[in-house]
Amino acid sequence: MILGLVLAGGRSSRMGEDKAMLRIDGRTLLERTLRALWDAGADRVAISGTRAGGIVDRWPDSGPVGGIASAMHGLPDGEWLVVPVDMPRLGTAVLAPLLAERGRAATHWRDHPLPMRLTMDATARAALEELMARPGRACSIAALQAAVGAMALPLDGLDTRLLVNCNTPDEWREANA
Repeated sequence: MILGLVLAGGRSSRMGEDKAMLRIDGRTLLERTLRALWDAGADRVAISGTRAGGIVDRWPDSGPVGGIASAMHGLPDGEWLVVPVDMPRLGTAVLAPLLAERGRAATHWRDHPLPMRLTMDATARAALEELMARPGRACSIAALQAAVGAMALPLDGLDTRLLVNCNTPDEWREANA
């Protein structure tokens, strides 16, 4: 089973409005992200965050790791595709190669911690529990990836514009130019 997890629990403070509700071609980023996960082969999709149907963060303001750790308490073990909601160009070209490396604990693109394929199992759960006890930047996606032995895929042949995320209005305008 492949589980897609959309990280949509942030405050969007730098953007000034809810990033998940920003629209491209009439669809919100949340809708586009969900579609990207389904298209990549997810059997189930969940959303972290306080929106309707979302998995509420047990550790508010703890970033992506907090969203993943919160989700692990209600979702099953297996292959997880963890994606942020703020990647307007996310699609199968980005996600399929991550899934192709299922023999590893986790995969991500070099110099891009997210999106990530993570094998959620006892090892990943223990790493997440430990990370949630760490303060500030010590609780990071990079620290999670180091703890589980993630593999960084080379960017050879991948259009890195597909990995752009938008945290500010300027980044949003640039991504949609």
